[in-house]
Amino acid sequence: KGLIKILNKKTGLNLKILLMDEKEKAIGFMVSSPPFRPVMIFSDLLYKLLNKKEFEWVALHESGHYLMWHNLKMAVTEILVGLIGIIFLSSFSFGVVMQIFLAILLAIIYIQLAKILEYQADYFAIANMDDPRGVISGNLKMKKVNLTLDGNKLLQWMWVIQVPYEKRIEMAKKEILRRKYSPSH
Repeated sequence: KGLIKILNKKTGLNLKILLMDEKEKAIGFMVSSPPFRPVMIFSDLLYKLLNKKEFEWVALHESGHYLMWHNLKMAVTEILVGLIGIIFLSSFSFGVVMQIFLAILLAIIYIQLAKILEYQADYFAIANMDDPRGVISGNLKMKKVNLTLDGNKLLQWMWVIQVPYEKRIEMAKKEILRRKYSPSH
């Protein structure tokens, strides 16, 4: 309850947080978009795994998606990428191999566009946190419990929307340094 008050004050949102019965993955989602009330869903595992400052980062990240209208932007992006695929398939006589190649190419383009929004939400969260060290410790915990493609950077870049854990940690370290040398903090 105390964290919700802090988040409401920082974001100006009247947040609703729900927990889902998910014990395998530490995940969270913003499931609404303006003008509707912001509703976040978090897995039980994530909620139990993270401490208050770590959870603040995740909740601010999801709030960033809402404030920047990311769900609506992604819906429009999905429609446009799908239409591009339909236009190509109806305009050209592609064989099965080319159809598969086009589907893979459009999926990679979609993922890269979605990743931009993930970076924006991370930057928002890190800049608005009381203590960005929560990003570091939270990502180290999440990396231990969530399946990742860390071993293959190319596959991770191509198929994972989420900002890599190491990149988030690097972003948090930069924010800590910025605050250390900034007179405003």
